[in-house]
Order: sequence, then structure tokens, then C-alpha cells
Amino acid sequence: MALECSDFSVKNVALDTLFLIVIEAVVVIALGKFIHIALRRHNLPSSISQIIAGIIVGSLGLHEVIVHVDVANEEDTYARYVSEVRNFYMFYVGLDADLAALWNDVRRCTIFTYASMASCLLLAAFVSGGMYGSMMHTPVRSPELLAAVLMLTLANTASVDVSRMVSEMGLMATASGRLVVATAVATNVICIVGEGVFACMKLASSMTPGMSASARMRVGVVALVKTGAGLALLRPVVAFINRRNAGRHRVGNWELVLLLVFVSFVGRVPEVTGFDGMPAGLLLGLVFPREGPVARSVVGALAYPLHALALPFYFGAMGMRLNFNSISGAIVVPAVLLTLLGLIGKCVGTMAVARFVKIPLADAVRFGVLLNIKGHVNMIDMTFASSEGIWAEQALMAMVVGSMISTLIAGPVMAVVFRKEREAYACSHQALEHAAPDEEDLRMLACVRNARCTPGMLSLLELLASKPRAQPAIHVLHFFDVARKYDGPRQYHRRVQDTEHKLMDRRNDATTQVNWAVDVFASATGLAIRQIDAGDRGTTANAKAVRRWTEDVRAGVLFIPYHRDQHYDGKMVCRREDRARFNREVLERAPCTAAVLADRPFRSGGTTFQLPTKMSTSKEAAGNQGNEKVTTRVAAVFLGGPDDREAVALACRLAKNESVSLTVIRFVLRGKGSDAHDDDDRVATAHTTDIEVVVSAADPDDECMAAFRRGYVAKERAAYAEKAVTGPMDVVDVLRGMAGAYALLVAGRGGRQPAELVVGLEGWAECVEVGPVGEILASDESLEMGSVLVVQQKKAPPVQPDLLPPPAV
Repeated sequence: MALECSDFSVKNVALDTLFLIVIEAVVVIALGKFIHIALRRHNLPSSISQIIAGIIVGSLGLHEVIVHVDVANEEDTYARYVSEVRNFYMFYVGLDADLAALWNDVRRCTIFTYASMASCLLLAAFVSGGMYGSMMHTPVRSPELLAAVLMLTLANTASVDVSRMVSEMGLMATASGRLVVATAVATNVICIVGEGVFACMKLASSMTPGMSASARMRVGVVALVKTGAGLALLRPVVAFINRRNAGRHRVGNWELVLLLVFVSFVGRVPEVTGFDGMPAGLLLGLVFPREGPVARSVVGALAYPLHALALPFYFGAMGMRLNFNSISGAIVVPAVLLTLLGLIGKCVGTMAVARFVKIPLADAVRFGVLLNIKGHVNMIDMTFASSEGIWAEQALMAMVVGSMISTLIAGPVMAVVFRKEREAYACSHQALEHAAPDEEDLRMLACVRNARCTPGMLSLLELLASKPRAQPAIHVLHFFDVARKYDGPRQYHRRVQDTEHKLMDRRNDATTQVNWAVDVFASATGLAIRQIDAGDRGTTANAKAVRRWTEDVRAGVLFIPYHRDQHYDGKMVCRREDRARFNREVLERAPCTAAVLADRPFRSGGTTFQLPTKMSTSKEAAGNQGNEKVTTRVAAVFLGGPDDREAVALACRLAKNESVSLTVIRFVLRGKGSDAHDDDDRVATAHTTDIEVVVSAADPDDECMAAFRRGYVAKERAAYAEKAVTGPMDVVDVLRGMAGAYALLVAGRGGRQPAELVVGLEGWAECVEVGPVGEILASDESLEMGSVLVVQQKKAPPVQPDLLPPPAV
């Protein structure tokens, strides 16, 4: 009977504790959102509001209301929940990471990581002797333990806190954001490895009672082997589920639950043995396949619960650790001292290497402040140090206060970095014409409407990515119909499909076919393609959404589809007039180079422009002429002006791809070209290397052509031709004559071209978004004419850019 009563009381304690956690979580989330309304206007991250909300909720003493709950330490109460949130969020960070962009910054990240850590380790070793007496109640343990723990404490960085702040402010696409997040994650992992090694030493053998240092090391090795086995099984399991759900937007609920349980299990394998499971969760995200319905389902299932529920409680729990009743000068002074030591160590390290990583000294100081964020990462060290007598309980509270101070200080610094990056992107010229010719970090955003225009757009993106391993993630913005006849206003990927007619749904659902096309191109080309689904809310709302996403991903080139589609007989048919208005508004709002693609999927001349080059065969392009490598013939039309120069710059990007054969055709008035003759055209092919280039320093068009001929024609990477014309009608005849010769024609939008070449062509420009030259090419009804890409260079930036705060979370 007594045993039954004991079991009943234990159940009551567990239920009351769960009830307390739910109540405090609800209050923290609601209060954090209310506080963030005031702080958001100052561009402060929401984590600051949530920490403040946690401090307020912790001071209310809600646990005293519940009889069975006796909370001596908030961290002990919520340790399991905080650890689970941390592991899942780091898995999400690894899954969402842009691996190619991070690999391009690996040198800078490595230098930043070791410099910031080395300065903190040296500083902690230097000051630990002076702090030994003040942080211990009785000198019962050696100063070496204090020095080791203090070194890890000062050197560590809260990877969850830093990555959350950076992603919320929309800085993950910037070089600064990637540098800070990668450095924070690397620092955190190195310190966790150091903690594991330190825990297996005889000096800290009492960290796990009843287990020697050698036994603990054996347990750690077994946990490492289990984690490695889980990582090895992940990819084949995900590949099998992707094949099973080919052509669908998301996987079944039971498959999703099994994957999440597997991630949780692998992440907790090290924690069961007393080690930190964060590196395991991060590695799971990094090795997780990013293409297919599995990745979309996992990201969609984790995004909202993590950002809206789990992370606010995570940061609130950090604030709830603060106990105002125990706050005194003996705690505040050491807390401020430890915060200053961390700031000095991090800032000195980042400033020392600022010159090597080529960043301003002021930015290095800001990054040092952000890398000093501690958060929950030091709780293991603090608890262990207190239990081992390395420092007193009073010093433990000082470390808690210092961790919160470092996080709160980072909020205004993050706001400064956010404003600086937004202003830099808004005020930059963002023209490919002025970009470095060998720059591989080209960020692209493409808009698609349906499965019909998706293959041509993806083929263009693949041709621009000459080095897939170094190409940052390509974002594809897909506008789907919000209201459907039978499905109502729900998103298409949230519809419940009929199991008996699953194959029929896959074939008939045009929106789902966009996912299929993206998956095929991602698996065939090796590119990281991230699909963004947005509801079709109308012309103006869609144009604003494109502008917002372009700024979020920091795109250098924006691609939009032409409002006309090619019919089977070659005619270009306009199905919806609002798409023309959408294109014009997008071009007016574009913060970077924008291009309109008029795709011609029914071209009879034979082209590989509808398939990835790795999937194309010589039969499709060369008419059964063996197994020679497929070549996509591209021509760039140059009349003059900024848009035409931008078109040539974009075509030169295409020429870096080995499967592209580029020809730049320049139109000049007969007798006025530098190399033109009065009686014929001057052509410089890829085999002509001894070209005499005459440059007029005052003419940017001549400079552009001279640079192209030096960099591409002379090196046999492209061809150049000059077409001597007498007037606009000759231009029209030459443009019409390009049918059948090229799979893709690149032209400038115009408006600033030489008047003697375009005067009188205004009647051709029925579609303002493509200009007269683009309209002549795009309106040709010949089945031999290739696809047309019309490029617009970014217009001059305003004096005072409109810097909007980040969207509310």
C-alpha cells in the first residue's frame, strides 16, 4: 500500500513539473512576442526579448504555486528539454547550411576560429592564478582544474544563439553572417571535444561517480562508433524514402516521424554516456541529402515548431536561471569581469587577423562581440566546476549572469551589423559588368510559375554554374495558385492525396511537377537548389515578395519568365495579362541585375537547353553523330549601353561552362566601327588570337568589347563578330537571320542604346519589359529561333535606401 502511494506521488510530481513547464513556456512565448514589438523597431533579434521575458517569468516564482514542484535550479528542471531543442536546432542548421558557400569561406573561418580561441585560452591561463582565491570558498582542488575550465569557458561560443540571431536577421546569405556562424559552430565543436577529452582525464575522474577515466574513455569510443554507424545509415535510408515518394512534395507522416525519432536517437547517443550531443546533431544535418521530398518534409516539419515554440522557450529558460534574491555585488562584479575578459579575448583575436581575412577593423570588433555569446553552452562546465569544488556556488551564479550579459550586449551589435549589410547591398552597384571575372560566388534567384517553364529556367541556371561544387545554393521561387476549385485556400503540398489514385495525382498535379523537375536537376547536376513556395497573391504582392526574397538571399542575378508561352506551332501566346504587369513591376523594383527568359521548348533545330548537360546526349544536339560532347550555342547581341554590356557580362559567365559556345555579335554603323569595313562584316572567331584592339578610353562600350576580346577571344574561349548595318531595318534583318543558329540569344533590355541603331524600332516594343531588340527576337514565330534572355542592369541606387526591419518571428 505504501509502495502504491509512493508511485502515485512520483506521478504527481512528474505531472506537476510538466504542467509547470507548459505554463512557463506559454507565458515566456507570449511575453517575448509582446516585448519584441517594442524592440523590433530597433532591429534587435527576438532572442533578446525572450531572455528578458525569461528573467521576468523566473522572478514571478510560478513553481511555488504548484505543491509538488521544488525547483532548486532551472537548468536541472529543463535540462532534457533544452538539450533536445539544442540538438534538433543544430540538425536544422546543418541541413539548412549552404555547403558550397561555406567551403568558399573555409580559409577565413579557420583563421578566425583559431585566432579567437587562442587569444581566449592564453588570457584565461594568464588570469586564472589571480582568480583562484576569489572563485573558491576553500582551496581543496588544484589551480590546474580552474585554469582548464576557465579556458574552455572563455573560449567557447554559443552556436545556437549566434546562428539563430544571424538567420533571423537574414544575414546567412552574406559573407559576414557565414563567417560568424561558421566560426561560432567550429569554436563550439572544438570546445566540446576539449570537454570530452578533459572528462576522460584522471584529473577529472570524479565527473562520473563510480567510473574511472579509462572506463569513461571506452564508453566515449563506443558512443562515437554508434554515432558513426547512424551517420552511415542516414543517406541510404533517405535515398530509399526519396525513391519511394518520387514525384511528391512531401513524404508520409509515419516516415517523417521515424526520421525525426532516428535523428533524436542518434543525437542522444553521446548524451547518454555523459558527453555533449550537439556535434552529432550538426553532423546529421550536414550529411542529410538536400534534394527530394524528404528534405522538404523535414525542413517544413521543424521550421515552425523550432522558431515559434522551442527556441523562445530555450532562450527564456536561460533568463529563468537568474535569481534576483541571490544577486549581490559579489556576483555582479565577477560576472562583469568574466564578460570583459571574454570580450577582450575574442576581440583581440579577431582584430589580430582582420588584415589576413580582409575585413575592416571595426567589423572584426563587432564579430568578436558576437563570438563572445555564451548562452547555455557553459552550463556543463559550470555545474561540473561547482560539484568538483573548483569554484563556489556564488561563482556559478556569476557565470550565469555573465552569460546573459554577453548575450544581451550582442543584440545591439547584431542590429548594427544588420543595418550595415542591408545598406551595403542596397547601395552597391550589383552589376556583373564590374564584378571580378573569376568570381565564382554568384548568387541567383529564379522565379517559376509552372512545370512548363521550369526546365528551361533550371537549364539556364545550370549553365551559369560552371563549377557546381563552388556554386552557392540556387533559390527557385515558385508561385502557386492559393485558391483551387476543389482544394480551397490550402497550400497544395498540404493536401491529403488519395492513396488509391496516387499516381494519377502525381501526373495531373502541375504544381507538384515543379518539385519533380527541381529534384531531377538537383540530383543530375549536383547543384544545391532550394525551392521557395509562395502563394500567388496578385501582381503587386508577388512583386514585393520577389523583392524581399532577392534581398534575403542577396542575389546577384534575378531571373523571371516571359509572360508569353510558345505554342506548338511556334507562336508566342499570352495566357494572362497580369504576368506582363508583374514583370514590369519586378524590373522596376529589382535590387540587382534582372533578366527575363523567353523559353522556346518547341525549337525544332535541336537543343540541350531543356535538359541538364549531364543528361543530354549527342543525338539530341548533333543528330546521331557519335558520342561527342554536347555544345550549347549562345549568342550575345550588342548594340551599346549599360544593359547590353550587362548582357555580355552574363554571357561571359555562360562561356565559362565547357558545354557553351559563345559568340558576341556587335552592331555598328557602316564605316563607324573600329574594325568594320564598308563592304563586309568583320568576324573574329575563337581561332583568331592576333587581334588588334583599338580602344577609345571615353567610350565604355569600346572598353567592354576590348576587354571581352582580350579575355575570351584571344584565349579561344569565345568568338566575336561585327555586323555593319546602315540603319534599324538592317538590325531587324540580322536579328531575324539568327533563327536556327543559336539555342540561346542574350540581349539587353535597352532604353540607353545608340539612337541611330534603334530609332524607329519603338513600334516593335509592344512588351516594355524586353525592349525593342528583345521583342523582335522573342516574337519571332519561327520554330528555328532559340530561347531569348533579356538582361537589365541594376539602376542607380537611391541616396537613402529604405531599410526595413526584419520580419516578425
